[in-house]
Amino acid sequence: MTYQSKPTSDGVYRIKVLNQDLFIESVPGNNPGLKLASLSPTNNKQKWTLTQGQSNVWTMVSVEDGSGMTYKKNAYTYWGYGYPYPQNGASLNWSILERTTDGQTFSKIKLSGDSNCFDSCDPGSDAVNFYYDHARVADGPKQCFVFELVPKVKPSPPLDIMFLQDATGSQQPYIDTARNGITQICNTLLSGGKFAPEDLRFGLVAFRDHPPQDQSFVIQEFPFTNDFGSVASNLASLTATGGGDGPESQSDALSAAYSADWKDEATKVVVLITDSPPHGIGEDGDGFSQGCPLRIDPLRIAAGMGRAGITLYVIACEPTLSEYYKRASDFYQGLVRKTGGKVVNLGEVSVLPTLIAGSALEAVDDEILVAKYQAEVRSMANDQKMNANDISLKLYKNFVAADMQHSTLVVDNMYEQRTQGERNADIWFNAESLDEAKNNIQEVEGDRILEKYQTPGVEQSAAIETQSISLAQVETVVQKCLMRES
Repeated sequence: MTYQSKPTSDGVYRIKVLNQDLFIESVPGNNPGLKLASLSPTNNKQKWTLTQGQSNVWTMVSVEDGSGMTYKKNAYTYWGYGYPYPQNGASLNWSILERTTDGQTFSKIKLSGDSNCFDSCDPGSDAVNFYYDHARVADGPKQCFVFELVPKVKPSPPLDIMFLQDATGSQQPYIDTARNGITQICNTLLSGGKFAPEDLRFGLVAFRDHPPQDQSFVIQEFPFTNDFGSVASNLASLTATGGGDGPESQSDALSAAYSADWKDEATKVVVLITDSPPHGIGEDGDGFSQGCPLRIDPLRIAAGMGRAGITLYVIACEPTLSEYYKRASDFYQGLVRKTGGKVVNLGEVSVLPTLIAGSALEAVDDEILVAKYQAEVRSMANDQKMNANDISLKLYKNFVAADMQHSTLVVDNMYEQRTQGERNADIWFNAESLDEAKNNIQEVEGDRILEKYQTPGVEQSAAIETQSISLAQVETVVQKCLMRES
């Protein structure tokens, strides 16, 4: 590895302690900070996007989650010196000042305009704090840093993300968080170097319900754009109200997303954010119990998405979805499987931006593998008559041997495992239509949500990590290879 005494151009860097194999690593979560840790080459928490403004002044953004560097300082933080930490927002300006002392050249990192610098001098702790600037390396060994420029990642295809946002009465906190989190989502997606800003587009479909359940609108469409400020403005224009009965017009929103102006070459991701099901799945009190008044069947739409290479993620606002609706959770599990997507449980609204970005990055890595291995997978299925499970196991063995890595959204699971719920999800997945499935669904006994999460607002952790590819991820790739249109 080649280290330099200071960053020389905008890029992604690891920041190493001079003369020690310790690197600055972000510590996300409810008590964010920085620490010094041993090298982990695939760990994005040790990678920082540095962008120069004025001479020797840089912004610092975590590649892990797009968090910008800020600081906290009061009388009780490290003898009053304070400490730097990553926040869900823009980075402050940081001075990276080169110095030569004792025959060695390195840099000190300081808040722009301040005299104290990064250090790790609290006995028994690896946390990074501020401390006064020592003149000699020996007096402040952990405030002297060198930089490794991380090679650029091979660019990925463009990324199109379509939000389907429930705009009924209970959804204002989620709308506001998505709007305020657009910068964090974009920073997370861009910080890994896989995309240029012009290759990242967002669209939005807001939905409520059909009259007479709601008289305002069924869906409201906002086309794809790479103007991220416009995306935030579109979300800000939504006020959560109305909705009528419990189920809403998700089917109409899914149909609009399926027909959207997707780039042919893009990774295509739909993110549905809701705490209710669509009409027609058999919920009590459904004003349109036969389904969408326009006869749009969400199972048929999802099957079409899968063939077209559009991956659906459902961010389920819990515990409301599973406590108020007896079929919704299993229905969504079956629905997303038709596209190779996932249901992601959301219990704490603050982690919503991480869930959105993590879902998209998982899909991006899936699509890279689909493009590379689709012909081989189809040959194994058609010529060698191998089933999907055997294909997955063979590829998984090869991928493990090659130490293949995959972006992975790691989020606390809120769901109780219920065997009947899994059977129901299989029924929804295998059915071609709602009518075919809903009379075969059986009630699931017991709570669907773990007791810990039955009270809204319970702390939930979520992070995006680069991990060794899992068998489940390989199975998804194989499924996508086999379902796609030629």
